Formats: sequence, structure tokens, C-alpha cells
Amino acid sequence: MLAPILTTALLFVGRAVAQTCITEPKPFGYFTNNTIYQTTGNESITYPRFVELTDGTIIATASLNQGYFPIFESMDGGATWEYISDLRDQVNGFGMSAQPALTEITEPMAGYPAGTIFGTGNSWSREADATRIDLYASRDRARTWEFVSHVAQGTAPNTTNGAHPIWEPYLL
Repeated sequence: MLAPILTTALLFVGRAVAQTCITEPKPFGYFTNNTIYQTTGNESITYPRFVELTDGTIIATASLNQGYFPIFESMDGGATWEYISDLRDQVNGFGMSAQPALTEITEPMAGYPAGTIFGTGNSWSREADATRIDLYASRDRARTWEFVSHVAQGTAPNTTNGAHPIWEPYLL
């Protein structure tokens, strides 16, 4: 007689504890039209890109027609943003022209520790007849960047069929 009562009581307590431990995912907040960067003068901005880091921080960038990719950080799901650095061409002398991409590695790789952020983009010059996809790494959460490698190279930027530029890097 006592066993069925204890079993029922344990099931009730177990269910109550389980229900209090389950939480629904909640957004950081509700917001609309949060401007990360406002252009001025002759500036234009294209190719917005972002990566969410393993701790929930969002790192964002875009192609600014000034020859570099400004880097911004949000630690509250995108409600507020802080400028933290620029990803700049360190080797070609062309500037970072377009098509940025970002990723965070979650395991050590090629001498880089987990948490390293990789950034890439297209660095081009019509005068040098070249488009180059270059890879950069940041070991300090996108505060500073170091050149890693030329990934690929094509001819000058040209969208005519039959031309041989390289476009649109993407990092997994």
C-alpha cells in the first residue's frame, strides 16, 4: 500500500522539479533599426557580414569604400555595438576592397588556439591587374589582426564573361 503512494509522490516531485528547471530561450531584447555604422561624406558600405562567437558575442564587419573593413562587437545580441578595430591590407598595398568574411575556430588549428577569429576579403588593384583573397587572424577577439596567407589570386576586378578575377571568399 505504501509503495504506490511513494511512487506517485516521487513522480509528482520529479515532474515539478523538471518543470522548474526547464527554461525557454529568450532573446537579448527586442529592437529594430539598430544602426551599427552610419556612413558620412563620400563613404559607402556594402557586404555586411557577421559571426556569432561561442560565448554569444557578435562580431560584424562590412566593406567600406575607404579600403578597410571596420570591425564592431555586440555583447548583448545586437542591441548595442562598439567599434573595436579595422581589418586592413598589410601586404599588397591595395587596401581591403570588398567581400569580407569572418569565422571563429572552436578547436586549435595550424598553430592557432581555439577562439581565434579569422577574417578574409578581396584585396584588388586594377593597376596591378590583380584580385587577391587574403587571410588574417586575430588572437585577441578582433582587436588586432595578423596576415596569415594569400589564399587565391586572379586578374584585375572585372565582371565581363571570360575575365579571370577571384571573388567572394567564404569561411566555414
